Amino acid sequence: MYELHESFTPYYSEIDPKKRLGILESLPESEESGFLRELYHDRYSDHENRGRKNVDWWLWRCICLQQLYSKGGFLKRFRDREVAKIVQELRTDDTEHTAFLYHEYRNTARRYLSTCRSGNYASRFMGFRQASDDEKVLRACSDIWQMSRGIARVAGVQDAMKLWCEAFRDELIDYDSVCREEYERLDSEQ
Repeated sequence: MYELHESFTPYYSEIDPKKRLGILESLPESEESGFLRELYHDRYSDHENRGRKNVDWWLWRCICLQQLYSKGGFLKRFRDREVAKIVQELRTDDTEHTAFLYHEYRNTARRYLSTCRSGNYASRFMGFRQASDDEKVLRACSDIWQMSRGIARVAGVQDAMKLWCEAFRDELIDYDSVCREEYERLDSEQ
């Protein structure tokens, strides 16, 4: 459905920004590679102009979306404004480059999930209780669901975030065999 030419596979398979840039620079000049360069700049730029280097802005926006998921009540208007801003930054209104965006979103989710097997991920009691591998997978499911379907629902932007949610779900399903069932459980409970 979101198939791209095989020449883009190495680029989308890599999660390290520097290696991705090297692959991107090796691609022949074309309209598609020009769009990927533009997308790369959007994703790996210091949008707050604080002089930081190696910033994965879209990964940071994932964390923001997850944090905004739990905001409600009197913070609802703030949450909805912030989500609308993030949705715009993630180019969700671009219908011309759907396949490229789908794979970029999956790459963002893959990069997030690559951190979910680390030692301190999902630990409790100020890090004294380490999470088991199963607990880490379940927590990763919850995180991915919150930063995609969860926030899209509570902020009322399901249509705008449809591609984002689909890409994150698909990447999560490939992450671990338990994820499909857990994702569906989270989706039905909320």
